Amino acid sequence: MTNGIEYVYVETHNWGKTVKFWQELGFKLELDLWHSGSLVYPDGGATLFVEEVPFDRALQMQLFLNAADAESRPGPPTEIAKDWYAGHWGTRLLELRDPDGRTVVLQHEDQQE
Repeated sequence: MTNGIEYVYVETHNWGKTVKFWQELGFKLELDLWHSGSLVYPDGGATLFVEEVPFDRALQMQLFLNAADAESRPGPPTEIAKDWYAGHWGTRLLELRDPDGRTVVLQHEDQQE
């Protein structure tokens, strides 16, 4: 069903301070998209995607898992919050709700041939 963690999505109200925080913990800035981007842990470690959002918005953190394919759906007790849909950069996403109500996203990267 999955191939492990794709990345952790982290929202922030202060891009600069948040990037410095994660860099202090050993992450390296890999992609800077102007108040959003990715940080990676060296040698194949975890990836974070950090995005600055407005101050009036509650911050979220989501776990994105790498899906083996974009057709299967997990069975009970998994709750599907949003069925497969097109995401950014040629991805397909499936949103699940864990037993505590948090959203976990399965992401499948469409292969361009």
